[in-house]
Amino acid sequence: MGISYLLILIGYVVAFSKVFPCGADTRQWEYFGGKCYFFSLKTIPWHEAKADCERRQSQLVIIDSLAKQNFIQTRTRNERYWIGLHDQHSEGDWKWLDGSNYRNGFQNWKEGEPNTYQGREEDCGQVWVNGEWNDYICSSDSFYVCEKPRPSTPKAASKRP
Repeated sequence: MGISYLLILIGYVVAFSKVFPCGADTRQWEYFGGKCYFFSLKTIPWHEAKADCERRQSQLVIIDSLAKQNFIQTRTRNERYWIGLHDQHSEGDWKWLDGSNYRNGFQNWKEGEPNTYQGREEDCGQVWVNGEWNDYICSSDSFYVCEKPRPSTPKAASKRP
């Protein structure tokens, strides 16, 4: 009886991981390319968005490829949204929150951006409705996207002789 119950439980976990690849308790997350994404339904300043992602054991999204950009763009309801890009520590020195390479990586700035428009403190990265990036005032409200690695699935119990 114990082995049968264990096998049923393992089958259930495996089936659930295929239906909800980001975990059964994270149904509002979407899976793409080995990672899970949360698309906010509220607008808040960049620092609050960053904190909310951290509460969800994730971070503001790092857009490192055209494929990821396109995936996210199709799910953002034609709204502007915060990403994990900023130059808050040194003007013009843009950095991803995870420390990954910004200079030699994928970029999709709108023509003329980043530009610190009219001398305003535009230190946070935002994606416009057309998918192009913009530097924007961090205290402004915007939707946001969080990103985290896909949770690992439990390994099947090993058979013992």
